[in-house]
Amino acid sequence: MALIQLIYTSTLVNVGPTVMADILQSARRINKLRNITGMLLCANGGILQVLEGEDVDVSKTYRSIELDTRHKDLFLLSKAQVTERQFAAWDMGFRRMTETEFNNSPIAVEVFNADRTEIANRVKPGAALTMLVLFGQGVDVVD
Repeated sequence: MALIQLIYTSTLVNVGPTVMADILQSARRINKLRNITGMLLCANGGILQVLEGEDVDVSKTYRSIELDTRHKDLFLLSKAQVTERQFAAWDMGFRRMTETEFNNSPIAVEVFNADRTEIANRVKPGAALTMLVLFGQGVDVVD
C-alpha cells in the first residue's frame, strides 16, 4: 500500500473557544484508528494541515474534512506518495502561531491570507511543508 502525504488549507468557521479543541480531539481519535499522522498549524482564522498514511485512509479522512461545517474554503495544496512519514511522532501535532511568528513569516502570510482563487499560484506545497516541519519541531501544544 502507498504511503501518502496530503497538505491542505482551510478557513475555520465559528472560531469559538472550543472549536480548535474539538477539532483536535476528533482528529487525534480518528487518526489513531486509521494510523494517520500529521501536523495542524493554526493562524489568522485558518489552518494548514498535513496528513500522512495509507492512501485509502488519508483520502477518507480528507473527504470527511470537506464535509465538516467547521471548515470552509478548503484547498488541496498537494497529495503525493512519500517513502516515510515526517510527522510520525503525532496522531496530530498542533501549533497555534503567535502574532509575531505570523507577521515575521512571509510563507504564513501567503498561506493564511491567500485569496482561494489564487492560492495555487501563490503557495508552493514545498514551502507549506517546510513551514509545517519548522513549526512542528518538538511541539505538541493543546489549547
